[in-house]
Amino acid sequence: MLSLVLTGAAAFLAWMLGASFIQVKTGAALFSAAVCALLSALAAWLMCRAGLRDVLPAAFLGLFLLGALSLQLQGRAGPGGCTLAFCLALGAFFAFVPLIRAAEAEASAGALAVGAGFCAVFAAVWAALRGRFPGAGWQEYFGPGKGEQNRLDLRKPHVYAAAAALCAGNALLLSIDARELPRAAALSACGFLMLWGGVLLIILMTHYKKERLTVLLEQQYREETQAFMNVIRSQRHDYNFHVQTIAGLIAGNRIEECRAYVRALEKDSAEMNALMPIKDPAISATIFSFRSLAVREGIALRIDIEYDLSQIATNVYETNKILSNLLRNALDEVSTHADKSYGIGLTILKRGEYCVIRVSNKVRDIPTAEQLGRLYEQGYTTKTGHEGVGLSSIRLLAARYRGIVFAQMEGDVIHFIARIPINTSKREEC
Repeated sequence: MLSLVLTGAAAFLAWMLGASFIQVKTGAALFSAAVCALLSALAAWLMCRAGLRDVLPAAFLGLFLLGALSLQLQGRAGPGGCTLAFCLALGAFFAFVPLIRAAEAEASAGALAVGAGFCAVFAAVWAALRGRFPGAGWQEYFGPGKGEQNRLDLRKPHVYAAAAALCAGNALLLSIDARELPRAAALSACGFLMLWGGVLLIILMTHYKKERLTVLLEQQYREETQAFMNVIRSQRHDYNFHVQTIAGLIAGNRIEECRAYVRALEKDSAEMNALMPIKDPAISATIFSFRSLAVREGIALRIDIEYDLSQIATNVYETNKILSNLLRNALDEVSTHADKSYGIGLTILKRGEYCVIRVSNKVRDIPTAEQLGRLYEQGYTTKTGHEGVGLSSIRLLAARYRGIVFAQMEGDVIHFIARIPINTSKREEC
């Protein structure tokens, strides 16, 4: 009976570690851990009643695997998150197995006390480190791309490898026969040291990448802001030249030429003024850079901004990520068209408690309903040379804020629409 109690406690604590490490909601994590513990303990009890005590130690692991796999975090995280959570939970459960074996062999109050002590220590360390766990969305810190110059080139597989090494190390403890309580306690202590050492390593790896991403984003923010401000300064610098030119045309009574010059000047100013409502210059710089790309491709980018994005729930980097992906997809599509007269439309407005970002363009091949539904699947793409990760990534990003990204067809025009909630707490920052 002691081994059954320890089995349930170990399964509960192990799965709580895995679930909380990627920040599953507390209620879901508790429910998953409780069900996993009950399934493991119940199955172990049934095996004891069936007289299968000789194979019970090896079965403990299988019981935990069965309970944990049946839950898979209730589908609340992506496959990568589930993989990391499951590996960490498995490593934690391995650390308890020597104690479970000893409890099965001795069935004494001492074994229960030692097991309870290990559970308490595990829970205390978990509570102390919980605030440092990377949480949901940790995989975004390890995005694809070339290695950073003079920096550690860490990738998601490195995190999974660390978790797998942790499991493998703790699994070696199972190969050592320890039915005596002191030896079992020593083996479990070694397993706990390996476990929390591995967890700290993964935390450090994730925090390192997060800090590097923050530095790179800050650098990108400054560069984009500086580029946009340079354009504004250039326009101000050209103001005197324009005034002198207009004055010269009027003085020479060249009225028609003056009108044409003013019309061209008015068009250029209107295109730049279309970006002025945006509150953050980094977002304006992103839109401006895509407008410049479109001009080079001979594509008109029509901009209609009715909302300044000051209270959008996403931060500047995330907002630019949504805009960049939608505009990049539109440019890639329209650049292949023989007739580019329709161009691309960008509309930003506010509807109720949502900010709406809409990018529209014509398509050569009208997608079927099935293709339209699959546009946001990871890895799905209709374009050669594309990985099919852009739309799926921004849909996940929007979902994190309870927003949505979807597509609508209107004849041969496709509208990609991102609806992101408004964060009213940002009013204090405005």
